[in-house]
Amino acid sequence: MFGYVVIDKPNILIKDYETYQSYYCGLCKSIGREYGTFLRLTLNYDIVLFALLGHNYEGIDPQFCQEHCITHWVKKVPSLHDTPVLRRVADMNMILGYFKASDDVADEGRHRLWKSAIGSRFQKAVKKMPDFAKNVQNGYEKLREKEKLQADADRLADAFGEIMLSSAEALTEKADSDLKKLLYYIGRWVYLIDAVDDVKKDLEKGCYNPFLREEKGWDDKVFVRVEKEARPLLYDCIDRIIETYENMKIEISKGALDNVIYRGFKTKTEQVLTAKGEKCKDHRLKF
Repeated sequence: MFGYVVIDKPNILIKDYETYQSYYCGLCKSIGREYGTFLRLTLNYDIVLFALLGHNYEGIDPQFCQEHCITHWVKKVPSLHDTPVLRRVADMNMILGYFKASDDVADEGRHRLWKSAIGSRFQKAVKKMPDFAKNVQNGYEKLREKEKLQADADRLADAFGEIMLSSAEALTEKADSDLKKLLYYIGRWVYLIDAVDDVKKDLEKGCYNPFLREEKGWDDKVFVRVEKEARPLLYDCIDRIIETYENMKIEISKGALDNVIYRGFKTKTEQVLTAKGEKCKDHRLKF
């Protein structure tokens, strides 16, 4: 995945921040147990949202503890005890990570090593979730077809939204229309915000980006036009994410989820737009 779905750290309660970090650490440990320590590096913040939502839909109250880990070997940090949801999300992370790396290789030739590293464990995840793997593969194929046709940003965002929508049923058998709709609009937002964040890099490297036109070089006027086009699309997604979320029954780790939904999306949107084409790296874990 991309790593844009984050908390608004300066505006989150300490208890909710520790809850969020516990999910992150619990997922990291789950990935390590299932796929090996090295593959923990594939974890990013987008996947934590799946874990938060999954525990709500499965009705599993998280149990927290204080543990050491490979990056916090001196001081113990809060961590979530292993649950079926964490193991399922670890599998989803491996499938999504593999196809994201494959897409990066096809687009820019980067992340070949990551694709190779993930590929060695990818088949294990596919055996557990074959339908999800096939849906993600088909989704990326459709996305690439639309990119080759140079479809507009709205249609491309729709294609990635469909990939995320397929994550709902993979996450829980109790997935309903609200969960599917929420993940669909989150997928749209992720595709759009990533395209805005990459616009300068893509122009300089000659890579396709739905927000670029016939520009030959970079200047502030290019981003002014990009922002004018992208901002309403991004905020339409945020409005629909919030609207859908408010229809959902959220009772578990609600403070952490509320922060992501009500503050995280808006904060990250403004960070990327304010960066004006310079890569927005804070709070983002990349492969």
